[in-house]
Amino acid sequence: MELRQLECFVAVAEELHFRKASERLGLSSSALSDRITALETELGAPLLFRTTRQVSLTQAGAELLRDAKKILSDVETSVASVRHMSATDLRTLRISGVDEAISMLLPQALARFRARHPNVHAQILEISGSDFHAQQLASYHTDIAFIRTPSQEDFVTSRLLYSQNVVVVTSENHPLATRHHLGPADLLDEPIVGYPKHARPILHEMLWQGFRALGRQPNIVCEVIDKSTLLQFVLHGLGIALAPAWVQTIAPRGLSFVPFDHSQNGIDLYVAYRKTGNSALIAEFVDTVTEVASQNARENENSG
Repeated sequence: MELRQLECFVAVAEELHFRKASERLGLSSSALSDRITALETELGAPLLFRTTRQVSLTQAGAELLRDAKKILSDVETSVASVRHMSATDLRTLRISGVDEAISMLLPQALARFRARHPNVHAQILEISGSDFHAQQLASYHTDIAFIRTPSQEDFVTSRLLYSQNVVVVTSENHPLATRHHLGPADLLDEPIVGYPKHARPILHEMLWQGFRALGRQPNIVCEVIDKSTLLQFVLHGLGIALAPAWVQTIAPRGLSFVPFDHSQNGIDLYVAYRKTGNSALIAEFVDTVTEVASQNARENENSG
């Protein structure tokens, strides 16, 4: 089936007259009739009732008319969008990633990048789970992804941006809030706000691994996914929690953050992208992200 066949059918269906439809399309009546007949043959169903005096739609023709008009409209919209992008030099970067990268690193990197490329348009997808983001890259649904673990996909590679410490989040009046550091043994009797394994696998495993080494299970009173929600739960005394150190930048007043000793390796952040088929724009953006991450790391070292 060709788009031109659908255009011919829609013209006849709307005009209900072959001569008027042929004039509208710039075709001869015989050529138009041949195209409609070929379409009916391909679909295996009559689309029109034809007499010497009248043309009308069959039930199948009425159904096809609705769908054909939508298809042609969608194609027209797509063509217009492509032409607009070409005329305005508008280019799109499709970016996905974990919450820290999207809220903390990406705004800086994107601002710096758009200073050089003001016509770049960014589409952002924020969903937890590094595996999901790697799959989106491999299937060409995104161009760049921020993930927690290095990618092992055949078509995707990744670059380490930085690693950061994990902290124990407590309310500021909690007995543990004044400690210089905390380990799993210090949390044995504490109610804990945790994470579901599927959503935050690294922090989930870090907590459980420390408790397993002590032959105990953590007293998890509830599980949440969003970091802001977790901070509010801790603030209101529901328990303590593990979190990456960056949450201090979004935390409300009334919380304390104590380094967690068990997280010697910290939590990593990688930028991932496809090994082949990338545009120069994507490669330049990855370099920009790396520059911003390195600059932030140096500033944090100097301030510490």
